[in-house]
Amino acid sequence: MPISEAARADLYTGLAEVLGPERAETLMAQLRRSDPADVATKADLKELRVELRDGLAAVNQRLDRLLQTLVTGLFVIVAAMVGLVLTVA
Repeated sequence: MPISEAARADLYTGLAEVLGPERAETLMAQLRRSDPADVATKADLKELRVELRDGLAAVNQRLDRLLQTLVTGLFVIVAAMVGLVLTVA
């Protein structure tokens, strides 16, 4: 949940009193300002999950086709070599 600028200023003032201004500034630099529009919702995460699943399914299909092509090519090469050996012998 984002905090207001007034709350950030109040936090800095309190930190500066306890830690000193330099340390307070260092600590405040670690607290990002977040825009409520940047927060992901459960619906956003669900949509991302679906996109990733669909993307992985597409990758799996491509890998399956690649494997089939490689195996077919290997059989063709072996058959050609056998044919060549039988022709020469």
